[in-house]
Amino acid sequence: MAGKIKWGVIGSGGIAKRRTIPEGITKAGNAELFTVFDIDAQVNSEVAREFGATEAKSIEDLLDSDIDAVYIATPACLHTEQVRVCAKAGKHVLCEKPLGMTIAEAEEMIETCKGAGVKLGCAFMMRFAAQHREALKLILDGKLGKPTYARAQLSCWYPPIKGAWRQDPATGGVRGGINAATYWVPAAVSG
Repeated sequence: MAGKIKWGVIGSGGIAKRRTIPEGITKAGNAELFTVFDIDAQVNSEVAREFGATEAKSIEDLLDSDIDAVYIATPACLHTEQVRVCAKAGKHVLCEKPLGMTIAEAEEMIETCKGAGVKLGCAFMMRFAAQHREALKLILDGKLGKPTYARAQLSCWYPPIKGAWRQDPATGGVRGGINAATYWVPAAVSG
């Protein structure tokens, strides 16, 4: 992938529209937003128009376009199948967290992408925050001694919202979109 990476987005509304597309993909010098898809056709049309992308009518349509990588920003319960079809199509994948609803799903996605020869990443944006990078530097430089245990938690409160996938354990996981696969995957993906 020399030059710019052509991105497709599955789940173009929500976090993709609010944050990832405008703050990430469109601002990156090595990225181009190419094609977007969302089950809400009106939202998808708006996102495509706003960011100058092609509007896909289906995931298959998106995968048939001339993209290199796919950003998946859908409910967690859909990630396994969507990662599978992207890998089968030979597209690299950046999937929102949690990667899977279970560790077994996360392992399956990792193996599927390895088998297809495509890269898989999980969108853990907090690892790039300045304070976290500095903490890691302090640890790696030995300035804090040898850590034997650490725990960190970032929480935010979501008021009850009718139909919100994160608040339904069947679609968002047992802890509102945060589950065991979220914490396990970084080592597996990067190691």
